Amino acid sequence: MKGRWRKMGVALVAIATVVSTTACTSVSSSSTQAASCSQLLAGAIAYERSGTGDIDSTMQTLSDSCSDEYEIAVDYLSNSADSAFSIDSCDELIGYGVREESVALLEQDGRCSFGQAEAAADPEWPDGGLGWDHAREHAGTVQRVCGPLMSVRDTDDGTFVNVGRDYPSADRFTFIFWDIYLEPIETGATVCGSGEIYLYEGVVAQMEMRDPGALEIWP
Repeated sequence: MKGRWRKMGVALVAIATVVSTTACTSVSSSSTQAASCSQLLAGAIAYERSGTGDIDSTMQTLSDSCSDEYEIAVDYLSNSADSAFSIDSCDELIGYGVREESVALLEQDGRCSFGQAEAAADPEWPDGGLGWDHAREHAGTVQRVCGPLMSVRDTDDGTFVNVGRDYPSADRFTFIFWDIYLEPIETGATVCGSGEIYLYEGVVAQMEMRDPGALEIWP
């Protein structure tokens, strides 16, 4: 009988050891994933600041595995681009929904600063167009909308032209060309287009366009 209890005690110790090892492995794996996501984000930031590195691969991996860091990187990169309509107020960027972590990075780069006057006048768009950031308020009406180009994204369905904010920000305005692919547009350009504004899923302001020539491109 004593021998049987002795063996059971050894088995219990072995089980406890396996559980402990498994728990440590799980914690280690979680910590490694967090570190990896942080490193990828740091890599995306380093690319923007130095202009060297594989940004496409880094952003794809962030998109696939690190959604939080991906959103920070997107907000940072999209607001780091040179544009005649860039926003200098860090407070205003946060008000537009830009991640605070991204704004902190932009402040480090001297792209924005806190404490500036928040009531800055709206920019004057070419030929008096409606600013992209006011388009949501005019959903269901026909307008001529203008904004700074952030990206031109080709998909299997056509081309998506994002202004003001880049995808996936819900604050962006998007011109959509179904089954149409556009010629490259110079970075930093201002684009305008006329049509009916509608809200995609009640959030993102969009406009469908059928003629690429109707998209106005201003230097």
